[in-house]
Amino acid sequence: MRSLTTKALIFAAGVFWAVIGLSGSGNAGSLRQGSASSSGAVTGSLPGQVLWTYYLTLGSNGENCPPFLNVLPGGPICNAQGIGDNLIRLVNPNGAANGNLAGAKTEFVCAMLYVFDADQEMGECCGCPLSSAQLATFSVEGNLTSNWGLQSSATANSLAGNDNSNGAIAIVAASPNATAPTSCAGESKACNGGCDPTNVPGYSVTTSSNLLGSITHNQELGPEIEMRLTLGITETPLSDDGGGDPTNLVYLQEQCGALIGNDTGGGICNCPTE
Repeated sequence: MRSLTTKALIFAAGVFWAVIGLSGSGNAGSLRQGSASSSGAVTGSLPGQVLWTYYLTLGSNGENCPPFLNVLPGGPICNAQGIGDNLIRLVNPNGAANGNLAGAKTEFVCAMLYVFDADQEMGECCGCPLSSAQLATFSVEGNLTSNWGLQSSATANSLAGNDNSNGAIAIVAASPNATAPTSCAGESKACNGGCDPTNVPGYSVTTSSNLLGSITHNQELGPEIEMRLTLGITETPLSDDGGGDPTNLVYLQEQCGALIGNDTGGGICNCPTE
């Protein structure tokens, strides 16, 4: 009798541990499956759908602050002012850079750029395409302010003063919207590679496209040391505005269309060639 009871207890214990082992392996498998299936899910807005920044290239009174400027009574004051070009670097984090891999697909994102002067007036705009993992470096003086809208008229330029040595820049990420992506035939002259920044045809901001980047300022950094300025370069991330203000997004496109719609050739910025 004791022998039967002992065997029954051993059998019951074996069944118990077998059940525990099976349930443990089942839980581990379900955890692995859950992890694999949920890793591809993305919710919420992406960073870099609409970016803003400021530029500052010249010192007070529109004059460059030369290196190691002696600060004398009555002389120019360049504290915390620009002393040269600013650089904007943009990166496209979307899609796959190597199209030779199975299932990989390059995704172009348009950087729609709108440049404002110190009076909050738009002076240049353009659209520039970036392929997956591409770095685009924009010179503020060379790419974004060298063809100011008022420069097409010498009279208007002299009267307005062209105060575009400092101001704000809006960068909107969007999918290509031009009907002829390679040449932008029939689109605005501010269109490049299928990226038209104007209200015709217009575009929408969605979570399918975003851009990341920073701006480098060349400026005077601190107080005078032995009557000389401290100069240097600072790099800061672009300010993220999420999906942007819908009213402002409409304004940017319409104002760009009006700016370049006079066919003078002014007001169109240009894309960098890396």
